[in-house]
Amino acid sequence: MSLRTICTLPLTIFLWCGDANAATVSVAETGYDVTTRLGERIELPNGNVLMVNALGHETIVDDKTGEQSTEWCSYDSLLDRKGTYLHWLNHCTRVYDDGDVLWSTAVGDGTDTSTYTWTGGTGKFSGATGGGTSTTTSTRTDGRASAFKNVGTLTTK
Repeated sequence: MSLRTICTLPLTIFLWCGDANAATVSVAETGYDVTTRLGERIELPNGNVLMVNALGHETIVDDKTGEQSTEWCSYDSLLDRKGTYLHWLNHCTRVYDDGDVLWSTAVGDGTDTSTYTWTGGTGKFSGATGGGTSTTTSTRTDGRASAFKNVGTLTTK
């Protein structure tokens, strides 16, 4: 056995063991969102409008287990002169009954489908990664409440 193999083998085993506890699960969940603060309207010189610091509260239900969690999201959006969403992004903090927290970000372009990314968390969600797509399934006529489906993966350490 060469010196290089002897030196590399312990490092390889260490790195492999470090990932041995990582688990990736499929995400399938339904969310119910209510806008709790519309945010500040900033008109831009080109006629578009920024909406900043909007807040929403969401109830999330795991489609497989029925587990529920609560989520608070802050939103910034760019709308055209007619009020149509062009782009938006959010940052969400999800809280589970055991006190663990899961953070995410999402971006959308005015369609019913957006992408989200898990950005970490606490407890069992420490170092969480992954993400997927979110699809709006219905919107109330007042524009302040909606339902959506998230599908993707979540990897935890």
